[in-house]
Amino acid sequence: MTIKLDSIDRRILSILLQDATTSKADIAREVGIAASAIFERIKKLEKAGVIRGYEARVDAAGLGYGILAYIFVAELKPTRSFDTGAALAKVTGVEEVHKIAGEDCFLLKLRTENAQTLAEILDNEIDVIRTVASVRTTIVLKTILEQAILSGVNLQPAAGSTP
Repeated sequence: MTIKLDSIDRRILSILLQDATTSKADIAREVGIAASAIFERIKKLEKAGVIRGYEARVDAAGLGYGILAYIFVAELKPTRSFDTGAALAKVTGVEEVHKIAGEDCFLLKLRTENAQTLAEILDNEIDVIRTVASVRTTIVLKTILEQAILSGVNLQPAAGSTP
């Protein structure tokens, strides 16, 4: 469902993207409207699926998950009787599964403890999926930028727009 966002909705989203724990009262003060109106607008954004949820972002390496890998998976001829994407989503450590266009069919984002565990996951969980034709793995050496904020999306009101 697509909804039209006004400048207030965009400001609310910008604040929540920076810190999802910001209270509605604080958002109301910053935006300049009543907290009850903020509450209604947030509920509208949630109902429309613009806000899909709230989460804590944790340091994976600090929790012992020092390996971040992106895995490209090519699929044998797709079959309606087996959902490769659903099978890949069940693999240990997978954070994201994307159906992609190009040489490969799926892109996985996976975190694990170490290279040995990654190798075991590749051998025992991914390579054994009956529709997997090939797998290419890229291990991240250093993360320069990782954020949940939609940096490419303009949440600022258009010049001359009104709420």
